[in-house]
This record gives sequence, structure tokens and C-alpha cells, in this order.
Amino acid sequence: MKKLQLLEQIDKLSSLLHSDDLQEFNFSAGTISEMRMKLDMLSEEYIECYC
Repeated sequence: MKKLQLLEQIDKLSSLLHSDDLQEFNFSAGTISEMRMKLDMLSEEYIECYC
């Protein structure tokens, strides 16, 4: 179950960060940077646990 939750979080965050609509949300550069760091952390966690 944890694997599916982790993949879902990665997918949602990745979709948001790579969306053409990202600019419409008016996130600050710092917020976007934090979101990218979180995506990197989730991706690393997935790789460590399941690859």
C-alpha cells in the first residue's frame, strides 16, 4: 500500500510542476523550489525502497 501512495504523490506533484498551468497558481519561486525538492525526496525514497 505504501508503494501505491508514494507513486500517487510523485505523480500528482510531478503533474503539477510540469503543467503549463503552473504559472496560473501564482506560486512564489521559493514555493516552486520547495515542491521540486519534495518531488526529488519522494523519488529518491521510491528508488531506495522499490528499485
